[in-house]
Amino acid sequence: MKVQRIDNIKEQEFIDKYLLANVPVIVTDGMKDWKVDKFGPQQLDQAFGHYEVQIYDDLFELQTIDTLHSYLLDNFNKPAGNTHKPLYIRWYTKLKEVDFFWADEVFEKLSDSWAHPYFIPNDNLVIPYTPEGGTANVNEAYYPYRGLFISCKGARTRLHKDPFNSNAVLCQFYGEKEMLLYAPDQQPYVMNEHGFVDPKNPDLQKFPQFNKARPTYEDVLAPGEIVLFPAGWFHDVTCAGDSISITWNFVHHAEKEQLSEFIRLNPEDSQLEIVQFFLQGRKL
Repeated sequence: MKVQRIDNIKEQEFIDKYLLANVPVIVTDGMKDWKVDKFGPQQLDQAFGHYEVQIYDDLFELQTIDTLHSYLLDNFNKPAGNTHKPLYIRWYTKLKEVDFFWADEVFEKLSDSWAHPYFIPNDNLVIPYTPEGGTANVNEAYYPYRGLFISCKGARTRLHKDPFNSNAVLCQFYGEKEMLLYAPDQQPYVMNEHGFVDPKNPDLQKFPQFNKARPTYEDVLAPGEIVLFPAGWFHDVTCAGDSISITWNFVHHAEKEQLSEFIRLNPEDSQLEIVQFFLQGRKL
């Protein structure tokens, strides 16, 4: 089944029908006024090719640091299967108190080339925290896992769900991404003490229940489209060709209790330092 595609939606309707209803959706007109051409591979290479970037495998493990120019030269415009497991750039802005190769300066320089999507709330947020009456526009403010994904053909993010009951947004600037989505009720079949199953190459000894799993959606995200992966949804994403996207996560105030429950049940979760960074010392 394909993900529902919509346009011209009011923010409150998006919140009620999709975000809080926990329903994935693709919005087709959310990038129409952006300077999308600024995010092409040649344009990014010309502007930021000398910057050092974070290069990852298909399951969030940092592999190396290299320049953007070197990655594009070695990986873009190559035939499929050129590398055994294609790596890709996850170029995050600061999300915890460590010195790293963050993309803060790049996002600052690109902030006028895109905007906070018109239908996504920029207030009443728990993560990142917005005070009463305050707002946080994603093109200007820090958000968890806000980053540029610069990926060669065949690069993949294996099946996972996003941390601490957060929602994920993915904006597609260049190329296409093949998406496989499993609903939260499929968790017993796709996740256990071994981690997440690889639906393209399942280890049935570790995941004996996987044969019961049924994906809810299979679709392709095209340039100019924005997809919402609501909290708890499992998604597996593969680049059909060379690809450039922007992503980030957030938790709405109406989801505060679910976040509190996650923290209570998972006090040792490694991602909680990111929660604390964005709570800025405040208690839920």
